Amino acid sequence: MSIGTVLTSDAGLTLLGTVLGGVWTWIRSSEWLARRRRESTRRALQVLETAVEQTYRCYVEAIKEGRADGKLTSAERVKARMMARERALAIARTEGIDLLRTLGVEHLDLWIAKIVRRLKRG
Repeated sequence: MSIGTVLTSDAGLTLLGTVLGGVWTWIRSSEWLARRRRESTRRALQVLETAVEQTYRCYVEAIKEGRADGKLTSAERVKARMMARERALAIARTEGIDLLRTLGVEHLDLWIAKIVRRLKRG
């Protein structure tokens, strides 16, 4: 039996169709999964940005207005970042987002720092 004979038989065409269908499904599902991950990350970053902005308005602005130089001490910066982190976790919980899993526990502080820098630039 040659490959040409197998491919022209009903069983061979069925097998070929099944294999090609499986490959196509795998390719499409990996695109879907990547799209889903991007959307999940986008939502998590949006929650984190909301928390950082709220912390800035409620805590940081009040301290800056009360100071002649308008700067926070390093301890106050640490406290502000912790407040933003806790606020983000609370918002994420209410929206059903696992913020730590989506952005990574070890990367959360880095994302907060990036958002703070972006907000400072305007």
